[in-house]
Amino acid sequence: MYKVLTYNAPHRKTQDLLVRLKSRGYNDVEVIATPWVKRKNFKQKLPHRFLEPIDIMPEDFSFNLGYKFISCQNIKDVLKNERDIILIGGSGVLAKDIIKNFTIINSHPAYLPYIRGLDSLKWAIYYKKPIGVTTHIISDQVDAGKLIRREIVPILPWDTFHSLAIRQYEMEIKLLASSIEDLKKSNLMELSINESKAMRRMPNSMESKILHIFDKMKKSGDYKK
Repeated sequence: MYKVLTYNAPHRKTQDLLVRLKSRGYNDVEVIATPWVKRKNFKQKLPHRFLEPIDIMPEDFSFNLGYKFISCQNIKDVLKNERDIILIGGSGVLAKDIIKNFTIINSHPAYLPYIRGLDSLKWAIYYKKPIGVTTHIISDQVDAGKLIRREIVPILPWDTFHSLAIRQYEMEIKLLASSIEDLKKSNLMELSINESKAMRRMPNSMESKILHIFDKMKKSGDYKK
């Protein structure tokens, strides 16, 4: 069985993932929802994803797609079969024993191992690193583990920062949904993270420089290196 982790609240990434899984013919899917935990509100100077979820609870959304649904306080209580493949639609930090004993796949909006952690698109632009998406089996380190697949998101001549962000998001969903098949073909190389660190939220003072850097990247082609 395939399982999708999410929050027990409307969540756009999960909604898009479930629809794509259904379109690919996956019917044996179980959605596991844990409580939404409100985090400290960080006000971005440069938001890059204006994606509102459909106003429907995940239980009803899952039912409409014919998927099983479980609401729980702790996913340890419902994960039993270690052969299940688990996709992260939305999740907080997972316990180390769960990471160790289950195949849990994440789709990270960056070309690992260059940029790990938060605000990866902005950091990739700031440091002129390749912009992409990576699916990987997670480990107990941030955005590390075994590589399944990674793809570059090309910067097109007419791109804006925000059009690039949306196209990266679309690839993030696409690769996560295809990771079930990709897993069978991958050699699962261990991601080398020795020379990279997990990034935090980009400070507002640095965000203000992103659009200028992005424009220079398009003209110079630095992102292709």
